[in-house]
Amino acid sequence: MTSSRWLWCWLVALAVAPLWAQRPGSNAPPHSTPEGSTFLVRLEDKLDASRIQPGKRFKARLAEELIGPDELRLLPNTRVKGHVSSVNNGLRPRLRLSFDEIETERGWVPLIATVTAVPGEHGLQASGEEGEIERKGSTSRREVGSSEGGDQNRPGVGAAVNVVGALFSDRRLQLQKGTMLELRLDRPIQMPGR
Repeated sequence: MTSSRWLWCWLVALAVAPLWAQRPGSNAPPHSTPEGSTFLVRLEDKLDASRIQPGKRFKARLAEELIGPDELRLLPNTRVKGHVSSVNNGLRPRLRLSFDEIETERGWVPLIATVTAVPGEHGLQASGEEGEIERKGSTSRREVGSSEGGDQNRPGVGAAVNVVGALFSDRRLQLQKGTMLELRLDRPIQMPGR
């Protein structure tokens, strides 16, 4: 009698397992790459903050293979399309990129992702939740009243030198063709027709 109960329990468990896997709050829909996945793309266009306007379209390609939980793959060199969302070319130049679509073997699908890093570009950084790309600030400042330069008795001179240096430093923000960007998926990539 107990063996028939165990068999019945196993049958119920097997029948409920697919429903449990598809319950709300599970990681990702079937045949998709889950939200939060990070991957690299390589720009195919030069983006110069001093010369572009919001809305400018750009192209990129996957720089590495992107694999979903069910072994679904997007191969390197897969095409990606996006546009420039905003440009600020003031004292702190910033650039915000939006990603629109990624090509799959069955067509183009929406791509919602945020820039999290600009690897290999030591003068640039991605900042905040919005994924804005900006120039890194100078971290090596001369301390006011230091023994360098003999200005110990004039504390405002060091600050003035820093301000003048910032005004005349190279503040251009350019992403060259071939620049790598690290992206984080804000929504899963759903593969069509699977």
